Amino acid sequence: MFKKANAIILTLVVSVFVACFVFSGSAYAANGTRELGFSSRDSAMAGATTASPYDTSCLVKNPAELIWIGNRVDGMYQNIITHGVSMDTEGPFGPFGLSAVGRKQDSTVTYLPGADVGVSYRIPGMDKHPVSVGLGIFTMAGLAADFPSSRINSLAIANGVYDKMVDLRSMRIAPGLAVGITDKLSFGGTANIGIQGLKTDMATVNPTAGFPETAGSGKWDFVPGGGFTLGLFYKFSEMLGLGACYESHQWMGYHYKYKDIPLHYLDEPPVISAGLSFKPIKDFEFTFDTRYINWTNVKTAALGPQEGGFGWRDQWVFAAGGEYTFKDMLKLRFGYNYGKSPIQPHVVFANALFSGPTIEQHLTTGFSYLVTKRFSVDFTWEHHFRSVKVDNGAGDLFSINGAGTKITAAADILSIGLGYKY
Repeated sequence: MFKKANAIILTLVVSVFVACFVFSGSAYAANGTRELGFSSRDSAMAGATTASPYDTSCLVKNPAELIWIGNRVDGMYQNIITHGVSMDTEGPFGPFGLSAVGRKQDSTVTYLPGADVGVSYRIPGMDKHPVSVGLGIFTMAGLAADFPSSRINSLAIANGVYDKMVDLRSMRIAPGLAVGITDKLSFGGTANIGIQGLKTDMATVNPTAGFPETAGSGKWDFVPGGGFTLGLFYKFSEMLGLGACYESHQWMGYHYKYKDIPLHYLDEPPVISAGLSFKPIKDFEFTFDTRYINWTNVKTAALGPQEGGFGWRDQWVFAAGGEYTFKDMLKLRFGYNYGKSPIQPHVVFANALFSGPTIEQHLTTGFSYLVTKRFSVDFTWEHHFRSVKVDNGAGDLFSINGAGTKITAAADILSIGLGYKY
């Protein structure tokens, strides 16, 4: 018993260290600003695991699944390779408008690392109503771009040396607990402890001084945050399972260094998910998830650019995945994820530094090889298809000035993971 307790404590310490270390360089957007998956399996199945218990990614996707995964440790490391992230600024007023007309440039951010780690433990001696606990540390969301020069006309700012980069990162520490209500139904929840980092050199809108650089001037500012997640899982049979999850509004702190721009207070939105898993044959499982990301619940995201926001809309996400097990040693996985971009056509210029959330289609695949019955090695590849957004000039003054501005983004993510049942 003491050896097991020591192993769990050691795992938690190592997990905290690894996640905090990797967090210093991790940020990317998939569904809006949110990561696609939170383990090798979750990513390889395009995030369609709300009703498919397997590993500690359930602490994000559906904590009720903790009951079904047993005692295990999971870890994943990502190589995020962005490409085609570009900003082509246009406008109807030529060299006298707000936008830097004819300025076409690519982001210099092309590589980002990332990681997720977690541990679960089923408390012994509670057979009638089993209880499991878990702890995970996850890279939740983010976006990063850095362009050679500003999106704003150099006549309006000082030589185009700012309003050209943003780096937003969000990490979550998620302690969780799940209880078996019956032999088919479980309920679980997590406390979501967030850490959000921001650095940017965005321009401010000052009626008397024009468009000066934010007081933060590209320096890091970190704030804490909090929320919760609740989930249900019902296993009808070995063939069919249903899951549902509610992730609350994540209240983040106030970025005092950036109090002069909209990003000074950026919460994370509520998320409602529902999913099913279906096993038509013993060795093959099909999964499907639908997810509603309520961006308009976040004031900064919902308000229009002239009101101090970014004009985002709510986002529906649809994901499907599959897993085939070959001779109990090799698991082959695939998935497809679609989520319409929250960036609307009339706010593209205002979101020109946020190219990542334009991506809508994602194709994933991967495998796990069971080295032993307890230990597995995982590999995942995510392809995020190139997406293009063009400002139609039909919004407020920012849109009118930036009509024709085009932003594009694409990425590939390669991940390796380890899983261990103890």
